[in-house]
Amino acid sequence: MTDVVDSLVGFLEQLMTTPLFYPLLSLVITLDALCPLLPSETVLNLAGAFSGSQGVPDVRWIFAAATIGAIIGDNLCFMLGSRLIRVVNQLDPESRAGKAIEWVRENQNKRAGVTIIVARFLPWARWVATIVLGSVRYNWFLFFIYDTIGVLLWVTVGVGVGYLGGAIMSDYPILAMLVGVTLGSLVGLGIQKLQSNVAEWNDVRRGMSAI
Repeated sequence: MTDVVDSLVGFLEQLMTTPLFYPLLSLVITLDALCPLLPSETVLNLAGAFSGSQGVPDVRWIFAAATIGAIIGDNLCFMLGSRLIRVVNQLDPESRAGKAIEWVRENQNKRAGVTIIVARFLPWARWVATIVLGSVRYNWFLFFIYDTIGVLLWVTVGVGVGYLGGAIMSDYPILAMLVGVTLGSLVGLGIQKLQSNVAEWNDVRRGMSAI
């Protein structure tokens, strides 16, 4: 069992110490922005955790690579909004993506900036938000500013939480990565729960105002 763990750690260390890791990380995050099926949050947590426990890869380069990938992906998605909106409109309203569409459309007119920033932390919502805003020709410069803020916060949380988990369990690399990914997942779930509660609170408030 020890040999298997050592081999796995060695493989991950070899992967994450290669110069190709950083552009590969950027590519994964860019593709995730265009099609939210790749677990980019998990990749960020894992890279941060490994950096915190083993000292590699360099956390500063992780941050830079992830930021570049997310900004490129989001802006490409925004530019393709008018073409991809057809795909969005065909999604099941009761699905996770469908509910994200409803949330984005309810908030885009009143608080587009906050919606863009918060949506960065919600995989389907960020994809829908960029497409919808791109399709209605929302001001690109404002989108770029708000999205960049959201990306910087998203990367800081994703890498930072993973790094913290890795540093706490630095003597046990595999456990450190599991802790880092688990902490990252819990933070992500917490943000989604908070967003859901705030949305429900707004619905109740609007309902009471209408009475």
